[in-house]
Amino acid sequence: MKKIIQVLSLLSFLISIPVLAKTSLELNGDQIVQNKEIKSGLIKVIVNYKPGNFAQDNQDEPSENLTYKIYYKDVLSVNDKAYNMFAPVGIDLQVLDNNGTDEVIIRTFSGGAHCCTSYAIYTWQNNKFVKTDTGFIDGEGGVFEDLNNDKKIEFITSDNSFLYQFSSYAGSYPPTLIYQFENGKLIDVTRNHPKLLRERLQDMYQAVLTVKKEDYERNGVLSGYVAQKILLGEYESGWKFMLANYDRASDWGLDIYKGENIVGRYTDYPTALKSFLIDRGYLDKNGNPKQ
Repeated sequence: MKKIIQVLSLLSFLISIPVLAKTSLELNGDQIVQNKEIKSGLIKVIVNYKPGNFAQDNQDEPSENLTYKIYYKDVLSVNDKAYNMFAPVGIDLQVLDNNGTDEVIIRTFSGGAHCCTSYAIYTWQNNKFVKTDTGFIDGEGGVFEDLNNDKKIEFITSDNSFLYQFSSYAGSYPPTLIYQFENGKLIDVTRNHPKLLRERLQDMYQAVLTVKKEDYERNGVLSGYVAQKILLGEYESGWKFMLANYDRASDWGLDIYKGENIVGRYTDYPTALKSFLIDRGYLDKNGNPKQ
């Protein structure tokens, strides 16, 4: 049961969507790599990697064990580095914005039980590479797909702020986030893809029924469910469903924090959830759904 929510969440990514051509390099996380080259069109990347020392990195600051050089027309433009632990390193050359020039996507993993994938995206603009970073994202991070067949790639992931907020990690089911890459930036286009949102919503609904039947944590699933309903313009019915199904005995997420200090306590889960949805931008300051 503890894995059911994450399994359902993962399955919602496995959708039949056309994938545009890309050139990929996958480096084994526990093998040394020297001067490995990947090239597509005008872009070339040369990579060096040395597996991290887990015992040493736990004692000191993690060392950046991945170095890479990015060339445009065989001229060195970027000399950068990153940290990776355990998982394979991914380097993809793929056009994300349909402008004819590949972006460079560097995928690394931080290590840890429930953490964390990061993507660094380099795009060629005004005679230089511009870097965009997703920050750390839970698990495998997300997927790059062309959702509407316009040769512009979307990045499908989840709102990780919902993890642990009202339940354990295993009992959480975060809502969908979808970005489109434009002019060197990741633009939120989540609401433009209702079909995909509804597929995950159905998985969330089934998850609520399952965890309720088995008397397992459900407030973490319900928080994601309400947020997903907001994204679909169905806040009222989502809120009503939450009120009928939430666990009144659970006090997870009721403490109010200022920094690391507890300064108060919400009276109940619905009050805490509404405040959280306001903070995260799903509801406006008056508690009404944002359009």
